[in-house]
Amino acid sequence: MKKSEFERLVDKAFFDLETRHGLKKVETVFHKHGCTVSFKNSTTLVILNYEIASLPWLVIADLRDPEQSRSTLEWLLVEKGVEKSPTPDQAFQPTKMAGSELEATLQTKCQQLLEYGAPLLNGDFTILPKLQDRARKYALACERYAKIHKIKK
Repeated sequence: MKKSEFERLVDKAFFDLETRHGLKKVETVFHKHGCTVSFKNSTTLVILNYEIASLPWLVIADLRDPEQSRSTLEWLLVEKGVEKSPTPDQAFQPTKMAGSELEATLQTKCQQLLEYGAPLLNGDFTILPKLQDRARKYALACERYAKIHKIKK
């Protein structure tokens, strides 16, 4: 897929972020195996991460401290009961996605963010500690799983 086609898909899928919450695309960085696209408004940073042939994921961060006050859409969906919490063995399985699924996947991610992440998009980050706690516990479970199964990181 050409860079221009990817950018068109992202612009189309994430159009509602700007119209509903004022998030503007501020940066697109292409690298060897994928890219990141950053959106922000006055309170929130959203980063779309995409590795070619893998599922894209979204990071949501508080602009006041984006390195520490952040989590992912996926953990938000788990917290809201939309998705089940992943098992440690899933962390060591590839997340493959056909290129033909990218447009629909991006649209779904944006709709989920709009539906379940509106408070975050409007600067209410009170749920972040719960999401970060889930992520920490999962990381510990993954470390234990890796030790038990002698998986090298």
